[in-house]
Amino acid sequence: MAWKFIQYQFISYIRSLTFIPPLTVFIGWIILFYTYTGVPIMSSYAVTCVSLYLIMTWVAMSVFSLEEDGEKNLLFVQLPNKVQYLLGKWIVCVLIASFLGLYAIVYPLAINSFIESADFTYISIAIYGHLFFAVFGIFIGSFFSNTKVESKRFAWLSAMLVIAISIAQEGIIEKAMVFKWILLPFPPVAQVLRYFTDEAFHIGKGFWMSAAWVVCYSLISGFVIMRIFMRREQY
Repeated sequence: MAWKFIQYQFISYIRSLTFIPPLTVFIGWIILFYTYTGVPIMSSYAVTCVSLYLIMTWVAMSVFSLEEDGEKNLLFVQLPNKVQYLLGKWIVCVLIASFLGLYAIVYPLAINSFIESADFTYISIAIYGHLFFAVFGIFIGSFFSNTKVESKRFAWLSAMLVIAISIAQEGIIEKAMVFKWILLPFPPVAQVLRYFTDEAFHIGKGFWMSAAWVVCYSLISGFVIMRIFMRREQY
């Protein structure tokens, strides 16, 4: 991995100041959300997971729009291959997501916002949820940044539509089972959120099967986006 490229991307993102709106919205929202104490643990973390999902889509689309085509071609020449460009962008997004996810998990613990103490199981599920919601957001943002959408406005609208459908997909499937297969390409948000319950539960076989599907979906999505990116940049 070209670490100098990652540093360059991170510095470019900071200098562009495009990080200010999404990070300000997220940090401010977390502060407002935990204004009151005595809130339930997992349902609160479910809300911050969805918030991180939205914000990381925003961040990813901003990171991928840092360069114009001319500057991008210059970077391609300096990198060992074009895949390094895509991976570098993803790593920058993951670094930002790590900061925001850690903040969302630690902040309510630090100010004792929860109605009860969070044990190891709760924290583990919270880390799992924030991690994969961030990954889903990064993939959606990078997907719509690397498809041939004529207008950035339509790219944003398309990304928001995918997010809305993915969040509502469990309810949609309950209305008509035929949508179970139609909605399969959408991020498996429900597979993650179903374990964000404030009732007593344990991590069993069902959880590990859901987690395995979430991991497989993430790997397949990353591969598909990489193929789309490589095909687009051939021309």
